Amino acid sequence: MSKSVYSVVLNDEVVAAIDQLAASEGTSRSGLIERILARYAGCDTPAQRMSDILGCIEQMADIEQQFRLLFNPSAALLQLKSAIPYKYNPTVKYAVELYPDRTDALGELRVTLRSQSRPLLEEMGRFFLLWTHLEEHFFVDGAFLSYQLSEGRFSRILRMVPDCTNEELGGAIAEYIKLFDRVMRRYFSALRQGQREAQNAAAESFSSALTKSVARL
Repeated sequence: MSKSVYSVVLNDEVVAAIDQLAASEGTSRSGLIERILARYAGCDTPAQRMSDILGCIEQMADIEQQFRLLFNPSAALLQLKSAIPYKYNPTVKYAVELYPDRTDALGELRVTLRSQSRPLLEEMGRFFLLWTHLEEHFFVDGAFLSYQLSEGRFSRILRMVPDCTNEELGGAIAEYIKLFDRVMRRYFSALRQGQREAQNAAAESFSSALTKSVARL
């Protein structure tokens, strides 16, 4: 969506009220005015789309007790964390960053584990690989998904899904995070029975909970 500069004439009292409201919401005067006008005119701005999508994920995190919301430094980013059923219950951070101006991708999901435990990092690396293999096999056009894997870090481009509302996109991303967390927790819970058992348990949990909307991301 392109932007241009326009001149409008407003009463000083209106501008003062707009500035006060914009400051309380952590946005700019132009951003707030654009949002108000877009809502009135029935337009969907990138800022509104991001707010709708991330709002759905935030609602999911409020409902699901295993997640805790973290501070989000920008309107395009939402972060939350969950615990792994492993020694000392280490935490995993999920970060969803949306692309406001791209049409080829919706955004990116990053999963990060910060730990000094070498066995834990190696085990998480094995889980990341298992997860990518499951996605490549079960997701729509899974062979064309884009990942980046490094020690304790998983990054995945979220595809733009056509003919979906903002709420449907937000719901799909929320369900994706829930699925990832569910499968990861199942994997680590089953590790005490052995590596093969953990992989089988994770694969079963994945296939039983995967939905069509998530498989399109």
